[in-house]
Amino acid sequence: MQFSLLISVVVDAFLDMLLVAEAYPNNPAIIMVPGAFHSPQVFYKVKRQLSQVNYKFLDPVALPSVGHVVGRQSDIDAVKPGTDQHLNAGRDVVLVGNSYGCTVIGEAVEGAPGYSDSSSSALVAGAKARGRIISLIYLSGYIPTIQEVNHPETKLDIHSVSPALFKYNDDTGEVTSDGDKDLPPQKAFYNLLPPKEADYWTSKLSFSSFDALNATATYIPYAGDFEVVYVVGKQDNSVPPAWAQTFIDQPGAKFIVEHLDADHVPMLSKPEEVTDLIVKYSKPSAFVRI
Repeated sequence: MQFSLLISVVVDAFLDMLLVAEAYPNNPAIIMVPGAFHSPQVFYKVKRQLSQVNYKFLDPVALPSVGHVVGRQSDIDAVKPGTDQHLNAGRDVVLVGNSYGCTVIGEAVEGAPGYSDSSSSALVAGAKARGRIISLIYLSGYIPTIQEVNHPETKLDIHSVSPALFKYNDDTGEVTSDGDKDLPPQKAFYNLLPPKEADYWTSKLSFSSFDALNATATYIPYAGDFEVVYVVGKQDNSVPPAWAQTFIDQPGAKFIVEHLDADHVPMLSKPEEVTDLIVKYSKPSAFVRI
């Protein structure tokens, strides 16, 4: 009796897996880019959940500017080749960024084909169709503004606009996240995690490069070239909702806006909700407007 029940449970689980696989037969590649100070390990929960719903190509990216003094182009160059490889293989791509990582993915897609670009669907005779960028998902995005890209002379130095937790070592070019004793990383980034888990991830933080964080962006993807989803964390202490709204409300900005009851690193505190959003916005049909 117990053996028969076990067989039934196993068969049911197998059928459920087949149904999931059939529901998502051609999932895009998901490229995941962390924010300043962070390693790509912060995506491990989301990566595991996406793999369980038949996402095969899951690429967390380590930013060179975390732990090394380099410029922003090094970060862009860490994202762009992998993106191009998927596109050239005929595979669609979704890019997911967190905080400063949103700035990086935004610049990395410049010139790539998107679903809002009707010309990108044209086929070259005898060639395989190239994949396209389905969407960019900004999780608590710390991003350049349209104004500073169009008028670089107006861009403010990061010293004057960064959160108080940013601590600058001008001699080494390093920026750390321990500049505010009242808002340590446990509260700034991980305020919804259990204390021990918040302490663990705090211990994994590294410095970021001032040159990368302070660089002037040259491209804005969210003015109509691509579908860009901005995810606001309702309990984000680093990019609070009011600050996030200033990005969303820019003249010319074209965001799809989602709100999560999340902190600054929702991949760790709300992995199921983040996974659901990635699945939702990894289908071109999600952006069809009537």
